[in-house]
Amino acid sequence: MYKKLKKLLNFPTKFTFKIICFNKKNVEKKIFYILKKKKIKIEKKNIIFSKNKKYLSISIKIFCNNFNSIKFIYKNISKLNFIKIIL
Repeated sequence: MYKKLKKLLNFPTKFTFKIICFNKKNVEKKIFYILKKKKIKIEKKNIIFSKNKKYLSISIKIFCNNFNSIKFIYKNISKLNFIKIIL
């Protein structure tokens, strides 16, 4: 997956992630802490709750200088146990 994605992107670039997860306490804080730890600049964020508030959809647009930032986010956010999918 990473090889194909890396070929498609020209750096520096803006990249958008869509994260779907369970609506647990401090979910947003945990996700944004991971981004802050790597000093990733967030351009825009959007948070939407599902109808029954069981799930949470978080869209994050970041500015990245290289592919390592994108790879870091995919690897570290997907490790969180409340994450359903990250696109």
